Amino acid sequence: MKQILIFLVVLNASTYAFSQATDTTRTVASQPANDTIQTVATQPAGTAAVAAATPDSAATPAPVAPKPEPEKPRWTITHLVRLNLSQTAYFYWSSGGDNSWATNTFYTFTANYKNDNWAWDTKLDTEYGLVYIEPAVESADFSWWKNWKKNADKIQLSSIFGYTQNQRLYYSFLCEFKTQYSPDKFLGSYSSTFMAPGYLNMGLGADYKRTEEWLLFDILPVKDFTAFISPFTARLTFVLNDALSQAGAFGVDPGSRIKEQMGMAAKVAFKAKPIENVSLSTTLNLFTPYEDKFLNFVVAWDTAVAMKINKYLSTTLNASLQYDEKTDAKKRDGTTLGGPRVQFKEILGVGIAYAF
Repeated sequence: MKQILIFLVVLNASTYAFSQATDTTRTVASQPANDTIQTVATQPAGTAAVAAATPDSAATPAPVAPKPEPEKPRWTITHLVRLNLSQTAYFYWSSGGDNSWATNTFYTFTANYKNDNWAWDTKLDTEYGLVYIEPAVESADFSWWKNWKKNADKIQLSSIFGYTQNQRLYYSFLCEFKTQYSPDKFLGSYSSTFMAPGYLNMGLGADYKRTEEWLLFDILPVKDFTAFISPFTARLTFVLNDALSQAGAFGVDPGSRIKEQMGMAAKVAFKAKPIENVSLSTTLNLFTPYEDKFLNFVVAWDTAVAMKINKYLSTTLNASLQYDEKTDAKKRDGTTLGGPRVQFKEILGVGIAYAF
């Protein structure tokens, strides 16, 4: 009997355990097959997108937008200052000689404007120099300052404004002015002074420009090349000194202060660098009047060569050539040669140069 009761208890416990396992299986199996899908689908779309995009983002970073190029400045402004000094001294020198001091100052300013098809180039070129020759016998009346004489004197301002459609050939207007600072005397009389002479040229024409570096004649590296020609140019010559005006100096009619001429003008200028640490700049101006001896040109040609020693020191050579049929050439003592000659001036010096 005892064995039967134990058997019934074990059977009953086994049946109960089996029934509980079956219910759990049925509960899981009875859930809809798409519950899991629905659960995933009901998650926020942004969470799923972020989770899906995370591996790809780590492998391939998002592209970065390129930075816009900085706008090119419309104005380009430069300054160049040069100061040359020289000195010669003799002490009991049997061959003879005069003690002397000389100084020359040069200043060049440029302002260039470029905007789309418009261009405006302005340049101021000025120089002044003095030389002192010490007399053999010192004067006691403080007249030593009379031994100072100028050896360079120039004020030249030019401005050209133009419009282009091909970045090479500009329809331009040129205005150029030239004179000097101080008077110069020969034998007690003035040979020149401020605005005697003074020149003003105004012309309308075409200007060919090349700013990039290129080889001239396949030899010389050249940049900032410009060639201007004007068939319509007005040239005014000023002689505002009474004595020089009465003498009819510099081509004006005797007693007149201004001479007007219409003619054709041309201007060529460029910069070059023949070798390392050597730079060259040159400007050639030509003018011929229509009413008198056409193609008999007035010539003004200026050239400067700078040989750089270091950041501040340089050797400079400045040369100027002029020819004007209306201007009589003179000797150093002031006597006239009775006609025109090719005039030439040259200054060689070592000094300080600073550009900014």
